[in-house]
Amino acid sequence: MPRTFQATVALIVTLIVIGLLTIINVWQTNQTEAKLVKLTQQIEQLNVAQRDIQDQLKRGVAVSGNANSNGGGAVSKDGKWIDPYADQIGKDGNILKAPKDDLIADNAVEGGPLREAISSDPKGFNWLIENSVDVSNLQELVHDTFARRDFEDPDTFVPRVAYKIEVSPDYKEYTIHLRKGVYWQVPPHPEIGTEKMKWMREPRELTAEDAAFTFEMIKNPQVEAGSLRNYFEDMEKVEVIDKYTLKVIWKKKTYQSMSATLSMYPMPKWLYTKNEDGTDIDKATLGLKFNNHWASQYPIGTGPYSFVKYEKGVGIWLERNEKYWGEKPPVTNIERMIVKDNEQRLLKLKADEIDFTALTASQYNTEILKGKDTPFTRGEINHKIVDRFAYYYIGWNADRPMFSDKRVRRAMTHAFNRQAIVDNVFFKLGTLQTGPYYYKHPANDPSVTPFGYDLDKARALLDEAGWSDTDGDGVRDKVINGEKVKLEFQILAYGNSPEWASSLSIFKEDLRKVGVAMDFSPLDWPTMQKKMNEKKFDAFTGGWGLSWEIDPYQLWHSSQADEAQGSNRVAFRNKRADEIIVELRKTFDPDKRLELAREFHRILHEEQPYTFFFSPQSVAVWQPRLQNFQVQSIRPQFYPLPWYIDQSKQPKKNK
Repeated sequence: MPRTFQATVALIVTLIVIGLLTIINVWQTNQTEAKLVKLTQQIEQLNVAQRDIQDQLKRGVAVSGNANSNGGGAVSKDGKWIDPYADQIGKDGNILKAPKDDLIADNAVEGGPLREAISSDPKGFNWLIENSVDVSNLQELVHDTFARRDFEDPDTFVPRVAYKIEVSPDYKEYTIHLRKGVYWQVPPHPEIGTEKMKWMREPRELTAEDAAFTFEMIKNPQVEAGSLRNYFEDMEKVEVIDKYTLKVIWKKKTYQSMSATLSMYPMPKWLYTKNEDGTDIDKATLGLKFNNHWASQYPIGTGPYSFVKYEKGVGIWLERNEKYWGEKPPVTNIERMIVKDNEQRLLKLKADEIDFTALTASQYNTEILKGKDTPFTRGEINHKIVDRFAYYYIGWNADRPMFSDKRVRRAMTHAFNRQAIVDNVFFKLGTLQTGPYYYKHPANDPSVTPFGYDLDKARALLDEAGWSDTDGDGVRDKVINGEKVKLEFQILAYGNSPEWASSLSIFKEDLRKVGVAMDFSPLDWPTMQKKMNEKKFDAFTGGWGLSWEIDPYQLWHSSQADEAQGSNRVAFRNKRADEIIVELRKTFDPDKRLELAREFHRILHEEQPYTFFFSPQSVAVWQPRLQNFQVQSIRPQFYPLPWYIDQSKQPKKNK
């Protein structure tokens, strides 16, 4: 065989081998790159852990080999979490005290998931500008405040991401000392593992700069934080002392300054000052960009749980934050299913697809009061009636001519058969409300009694206010600004509650008897919130979860009636009420505060900006596998940190 032929064959074989090797090399390179990204993340996590341990050793904190150990604290030999800053609580001017509420049981079993049901999709996840119960409940799990009120002793604050807070004698300066070793969660961005998002994967410690940024955003007029900003109108500035220390300075001594300062959730400055590619946002437009920031779809915090994902109309998924600074909760992951229909929630509970929810009043009547052979009467599903630190109401838009007169608003209340509705529609799951406080709160004036159901009184008040049926069509009318206006309106009703639908149907019929035409339309929360923010309503059904501290400014001060996305949606304006609200903010004497708060209660009862309905009770229902089920006396009441899942406790279902 000629050598030239052999050389040609050899060359061809060599080229084929090189080609195959190239293909294999490309495939291996792609696999290697993917592994390198994952390895890089693991190395970053190990570096963080190493820094955490070094930091603990510098502070003299014992480091345990227990898997529950983390950068923010230590675990004792028996597995109990120990706060490394415990020796500084309540000492050297520190106003924070040791918690009395030992939330996590010693015998708690680790595992999950905890499956819950919520009634609607959240409008958004930006903690500073969203104002809904579902978002607030999520925030309590994903994030942490500087301090929180003790559940057993609400007048005291206990440490969270701040281990020490000092307050000047005049209550104008708050010095906040942050824990070291508290890290922000990594946003669950779909491209988080790519080189492009490397900047987002870098370990980020909570710093005083983050905390200062949060206060700056609240004060920034570009930011749509109307419901929060009113609490900080008297705040002068924030000074960053060092990486872990800041000072919040107020212009004057104000009572609400402590709660407003200590209860703040710091925001990640390193994230909200950046575009998605990691470049800086122009400071001139930072506030505007903050309102619709791209990162708000991936809410992060420093709390016990990390946000995993949200699917519209499906659910929200959380997983335990394994780098949490504090004691880790026993539940490893939480699934919050979005189930808008009340009956579907009940069916999913019975089918063991969710672990915890609450029954509606009608379901309570059918399943428990009248139930002969149901999972609740057989003991297969647990239930408990619990007081809610909240109240329901109907709000009247005082900027509408028909509701600008308190006599008309009072007539509406007299025509609303509240007690009969609570008894027969809500099956006695509630107590009539007469004002803006929880009916068991000391500020609630016991001398104020509910306006009774009285159609004759309603007619007399409407007559007195100048509303009469001049054309005989059965609906009262009045000439306003030269135009004949009929006394007819629509109520925006949140959700598809059969109880609210029944209540409004009864109300509609009673109003017809006194010459008023009313209709109502059920809406989902995002749509309803938009209409309320834009003041496109006559009246609406609402509910407020209450705070322990009395500060009516957000809901009732006249200045908030015109605040964009403010909470004084009903446009309540009253000079004396404003004076009391301002006086409450600078009054520290408990007896004087009580006197002022009760006077304010009497004014609202007289003015009826809301028809205060009732303070509800909930019928909590849960699977037996859900153990240590506690309900807190103040918000957040359904706080799942103490709960745990024990699969061995689930009884067999009666087929």
